[in-house]
Amino acid sequence: MKKYLTWAKLVLLISLYGCSGEKRNDVNPVRTMTSEFEEDTEGWIGDYALYNRIDTTKIAFLMERDSLPAAIDSLKFSLRMEATNSGDSIFLFIKKKIVGLNPEKTYNVSFDINIGTDYPDLAKATGTIISLKAGASSTEPVKILNGGYYNVSIKKGLWNVDGSEMAILGDITNGIGRTTYQLVNRNSSSKNISVKPDANGVIWVCVGEDTRYDKKTVLYFDNIKVVLTEQ
Repeated sequence: MKKYLTWAKLVLLISLYGCSGEKRNDVNPVRTMTSEFEEDTEGWIGDYALYNRIDTTKIAFLMERDSLPAAIDSLKFSLRMEATNSGDSIFLFIKKKIVGLNPEKTYNVSFDINIGTDYPDLAKATGTIISLKAGASSTEPVKILNGGYYNVSIKKGLWNVDGSEMAILGDITNGIGRTTYQLVNRNSSSKNISVKPDANGVIWVCVGEDTRYDKKTVLYFDNIKVVLTEQ
């Protein structure tokens, strides 16, 4: 009887060890990351590209955590991004590193973003010619200096065209016909981006404003939701 009980305990221990091992190795095929900026910038980093080096001081790029405009809700926080385009075009972007993914899998990355904007929704108005883009890559999106001009490493496409690593979510108009701050939603819908993590299970997500508008622009990111789904 004792021998039987000893073997039963051994089998039970092996079973429990096997189950716990399976649980440790189980990776959720869907991951959701939501940034609301109520406490801090939540790991988002701002940068800009598509400009001549001599114009750096004119651009006055700024990314910081700030209250939403009073017309929306000044008691809530957001991520404010602003700069002045001093050349033909400029790409303003924020990026964030995501770790712990399966390097052997490819992920479908979708975005759902609320922005505070005061650009009126009128034909040929400023907001209609500024594209909001979002995407992902296995390497960090950085600006690259080439002959005095800063390009960007992520394949974002032209200002009004999708790229292989970033897609246009829409323009930055406020949905009404006058200049007042409104909260509007932009999402990737059927334009999701596929990306394979690097060998360490890392990808970088990127959200940017691609524009030829030659003056100052200001956007408030109220929240950014990113969903990664294993393909």
